[in-house]
Amino acid sequence: MKRRPLPLNALRAFEVAGRLESFTKASHELNVTQGAVSRQVQHLEEVLGRKLFERQHRSLKLTRAGRNLLDGLTPAFDAMENAVAKVEDRADDTQLSVLAPLTFSMRWIVPRLGRFQMEYPDLQVQLGTYNDDKAPVDFNEVDIAVRFADTQEEQLVHEFLTGERLLPVCHPDLAKQLKSPKDLAGVTLLHCSAQREDWHIWLNGTGVTGVDANHGPVFATLDMAMEAAASGFGVVISDPAMIGEYVVTNRLTVPFDLPVDSPYAYSLCYPQGRLERRKVRAFRNWLMGEIKIETERRKLAQKASERS
Repeated sequence: MKRRPLPLNALRAFEVAGRLESFTKASHELNVTQGAVSRQVQHLEEVLGRKLFERQHRSLKLTRAGRNLLDGLTPAFDAMENAVAKVEDRADDTQLSVLAPLTFSMRWIVPRLGRFQMEYPDLQVQLGTYNDDKAPVDFNEVDIAVRFADTQEEQLVHEFLTGERLLPVCHPDLAKQLKSPKDLAGVTLLHCSAQREDWHIWLNGTGVTGVDANHGPVFATLDMAMEAAASGFGVVISDPAMIGEYVVTNRLTVPFDLPVDSPYAYSLCYPQGRLERRKVRAFRNWLMGEIKIETERRKLAQKASERS
């Protein structure tokens, strides 16, 4: 049977815009301008002779025709992507592209990566890093990613890895000068974001007052801020899971054991159907297993500390 010609670009633009309910978000996923998405959708409406969106102030709402079309298109595009993925896997099943935050990569993945390589010697990991947690990930270039956020992207699968616990850390010599949390008012606070959010979260969570979190130098990454703290420059907020090497070498310590749970968490992210790729499934299963081992280790250490 001869297939009728379909406006595939317009259908793709509509499917993404309808799924995300936003021309702006669709433009980010498709890597085109918002105007281009809008024009493609308008073209599709003209071809079909049906209105697909109710364009409201700063929002989109699908019409009944739009909803019916979207319900059929999304699984169709998913099936197309899965079919292509299977062919890609056969063509290159050994190169695994992983993207993760810089500090998580350096402090968590890299020290354990040798175990993954021993378990899967045929896979070659290409580990990329990023500093901007809000920047979108191009899953056409990346197989799987670790994201650090307080929200989830609806079009992706999110699997929780670990939460973030916040504690002040500094050089042991500086820690001796800090008798109580209020003494933080007299030292330099170090930050890894211009919003200085970590310090605000910790101070609000502990109820410590009299400490101005709006001052102190800002570093591009947590690694840089921790290096500055390890040199004795000041105090930084970090997750205890990220400072193991510093503690072993006696370069960082926790002056006050007052942990605060952050609203942010690390999660493993990938598009629907991506686990059908053997290499992605292997990395996912390995990393989840490593997280489980580390979680159990921390629980045992905490119980031993409480007993002593």
